[in-house]
Amino acid sequence: MLKGYKLRLLPVLFLVFSFVLAQSSVLTSARGEAVIQGVVMDALTGKSIPDAKVVIWDVYAYKRTVIETDAEGKYSFNVAPGNAYILYIYSDNEETEGFDYVPKKSYTFTVRTGETVNLTCYLVPGASVLLTGRIYDVRSRPARMYFVEVIDPLTGNPPMQNLRPDNFSLISSWGDSPDVKRMGLSRELVVIPAGVTVDLKVWTKSLTIRRPLRPVDIEFLVDNKGSHYHLSQGEVVEADLSWYSLRETIKIVRAYWDETWENLGSMESMGFYLGDLKGVMRSVRREIEAAEELWTQGKFLEAFNTLIEPYWVITVKVVYETSRMWMIAESSAVFMPLFPAFFAITMGFFLFEDTKKKILSSCIFYMASFALLYYVYPGFQVVEKSRLLLISSSVFISVLFTVFGLPRMIKEPDVPSAYPLRAVLSVVFSMSKRNIKRRLSRGILTITSLAILVLAFTAFTSFGKALGILTEPVTGFHPPSSGILIKNLPLPWEEGIEEPYIRIVPEEVDAYREHPNVVLVSPLVWASAPEPDQPIGSLRIRDQEFEVFGILGIDPSLEVKVTDISQTLISGNISDLESPGGVLISQEAADHLGVEVGDILPFYLRSLGLYKNLTVVGVIDSASLSRVIDINGESILPFRKVTREGQVTYARVEASRVIILNWTALLEKGQPLADMSAISRLAIQLSDQGYVKEFVRGIVFSREYTVWVSANGQVRKFYLGEAVEMGGLAIVVPLLIVLLNVGLVMLSVVNERTREIFILTCVGFNPTHIASLFLAESIVMGLVGGGIGYLLGLSTYRLMSLFSIDIVVRQKLEWYWSVIGVLLSVGAAVLSAVRPATRASMKVTPSIVKKVKLSEKEKAKREEEIWRIYQSQRITMPVKIKDREMVFFSSFFSTRMREMARGIYEKVRDYGESEVKTPEGDLIKRFNFKYVILGEPGEIAIINELTATKKSGSEYYFLTLESKPEKPGIPGTYLDRTIRVLRDLLAEWEREREKILGET
Repeated sequence: MLKGYKLRLLPVLFLVFSFVLAQSSVLTSARGEAVIQGVVMDALTGKSIPDAKVVIWDVYAYKRTVIETDAEGKYSFNVAPGNAYILYIYSDNEETEGFDYVPKKSYTFTVRTGETVNLTCYLVPGASVLLTGRIYDVRSRPARMYFVEVIDPLTGNPPMQNLRPDNFSLISSWGDSPDVKRMGLSRELVVIPAGVTVDLKVWTKSLTIRRPLRPVDIEFLVDNKGSHYHLSQGEVVEADLSWYSLRETIKIVRAYWDETWENLGSMESMGFYLGDLKGVMRSVRREIEAAEELWTQGKFLEAFNTLIEPYWVITVKVVYETSRMWMIAESSAVFMPLFPAFFAITMGFFLFEDTKKKILSSCIFYMASFALLYYVYPGFQVVEKSRLLLISSSVFISVLFTVFGLPRMIKEPDVPSAYPLRAVLSVVFSMSKRNIKRRLSRGILTITSLAILVLAFTAFTSFGKALGILTEPVTGFHPPSSGILIKNLPLPWEEGIEEPYIRIVPEEVDAYREHPNVVLVSPLVWASAPEPDQPIGSLRIRDQEFEVFGILGIDPSLEVKVTDISQTLISGNISDLESPGGVLISQEAADHLGVEVGDILPFYLRSLGLYKNLTVVGVIDSASLSRVIDINGESILPFRKVTREGQVTYARVEASRVIILNWTALLEKGQPLADMSAISRLAIQLSDQGYVKEFVRGIVFSREYTVWVSANGQVRKFYLGEAVEMGGLAIVVPLLIVLLNVGLVMLSVVNERTREIFILTCVGFNPTHIASLFLAESIVMGLVGGGIGYLLGLSTYRLMSLFSIDIVVRQKLEWYWSVIGVLLSVGAAVLSAVRPATRASMKVTPSIVKKVKLSEKEKAKREEEIWRIYQSQRITMPVKIKDREMVFFSSFFSTRMREMARGIYEKVRDYGESEVKTPEGDLIKRFNFKYVILGEPGEIAIINELTATKKSGSEYYFLTLESKPEKPGIPGTYLDRTIRVLRDLLAEWEREREKILGET
């Protein structure tokens, strides 16, 4: 019966046991238990490693848990199931100086509920490298993070050291890598495999020091100064990042120098003269070598500061100036063919009289001078060959046509009058060049002197703009303190930057504070709304609201040493801004909101809601704040965008609408104000005032910032810009020599040609004509000498490049220097010939006569006595008449003749018309009249015949006038008067022609 009872009890016990198991499972699930366990052993010996650190990293919770292995090297840890985990295992024996084993990292795995994961790890023996110093790189701003890779020197890849298979891999990435942060180790620690030859590859990413900002990859090798790392287990050594990064940056600057020097050589082969830039590059090379010497001595900061200016010179100054030279040469090459064209024609006219010889010699001289220019002028090398050939051919043909062809097509009216200077220019210049060739030795001497002058001016003088540091005093205020103020302002040549300042990155604050000579760095942060005319936020309490348009961020403990901001406080203490959430508000805001020091004030950002509850730590006087100035004399109030006349511009925020916070609160990462805030300036004070100049030069060159230096109550501004450079002003000496030389030659010529001057006077040359003759000689020699001198000057640049003669002079690449050179030659020649020409004009004219000022009546009377007409003059009239208009013209002309017949002092007599047709079919119509003028001797008559000729097949009549005196020897002014009257009559016909034809 008992047995039957037991049998009946079994199902019940089974049910109870099942229930207990179910409850146990439920409880286990509720507790979330899963287990990670394993053993940590030495990969070489296979022995367990006690007290090894095991880091369990919860990937989802972003949480680290650290446990240690027991005496048998075992570890076990309960984890929440369903999460992903990564295990990090490392061991560091405190008895040794460095790490004893290289940390390992497991793969990412997930643990299920109730699962036990066994992970056995074999640690590889290791050693430690401790990183010291900082990373120097002249190309970029200070880097915030860096990463280190342990690599095999032969392959460049991480060393393979998994001696026994497991589910772990060696940690080979250090520095600021995520693995190091998860293990909680120092970024300065690098653990390498012991007994293995390795190097460390350090790399980081930063931004360029100049705009536009671009990322820069910085990478260098830490290789134990060339001998690599091969350490025993537990050994530790130090590696100075300053030494290795500087070695790399010196190498980079040297590579830039080599590349730039090669580019300069390529430009020199094209004809560019770069003596001044090559001199600068040689100086830069010496500075690089000086930086390298400082680096070997362990003076890393001094070495880095020494490299700053060479890097700027190579990458900015040289690039800027060579690019500018290239651009000028390319643009001037279009106009440069004009010079050899005019020079060739000048030489043709100077050497020959025959027109054909002039044209042929001009072509020869043009080809020769153009070939020379092609070799010595770099602009011709820059321009495409086909384009250059087209331009040069077109220019020369145009100039030839203008000089030789156009005068043949345009026949000037033959108007009898006195002999003005313009009428005798061709005769004067022809006589002048003959006189020069007649006295060839003197002519050659003078031309040579002028050519040397222009050569010296072209090759040995320098006028241009150079890039460098400019400085100027800033006056009109008393600086609040001594020190250095740094701003990132747009440079003069930068376009598209509308902001009044450019932000300075926060990393630079730390970089300056690490400088050994810097004792104070006070940043000033500005914040305003990105939209125009909008507040950045508002202060609200109860039902009151006060709009804020700008925020000022300061370092309260340091700013009071730079500006007088502490003097603006009405109540409170500025040092309380050090406390979290502290704020200074204006008296207007305090009155409007009804708050005082110690009150809590909510601050709402526009369209973002509540930003933070601020504690009022002080109230400031707005008027005083608006008068606070910085070291450079400008207000410390922030800017905001405003709309004026439809344009968005920047204006200072009213002091009453500004609140003041701690600068770190404005730039706090992840906070909404960080995107609207920027460091506007840095105020710096140095411990060694003798280091100011070097410090400022480094900032201007490396960052291209604008810097103000305040000392002894005076302020100077330093910035990058273009300065006008002038060199070779000693050219004044050869100029004076040339003036004296040409003057002496012309004086001797005048004295020798006294008889010739008398003869010229007898044939009608007046003193002005005689002076013009000698001045023309100087002009001819100036033109020839100027052209030759300019060609020689350009050739001198080429010769100096070939023989490596480097002088501080800028090549004259602009096309207009050819014009200036010729004008200089002509001007020097004319200036030196003025006095001799004046003496020549006075040879036969007493000086007393020249000094007498005649009245207009006396001048006219004298002119009548000198200029008389004895024969007929034929003149082509600038009028043509259509065939169908001739009837109307005849009627118009006869009407005017009849009207003029009734004159008193001037009248027309014996008017008549005739018309004939020649056997060739030409129609000739003649208008004959006598023009009578009442003069002092009585009536003076001029017999005139106006002839209208229409060639066969032509539609036009062409007019010519033939006039002759009724009695020979009448004054020429009467003939002039007759011609002017007829021209006025023909001009009236042109004006009234359409009206006459229309009425008819």
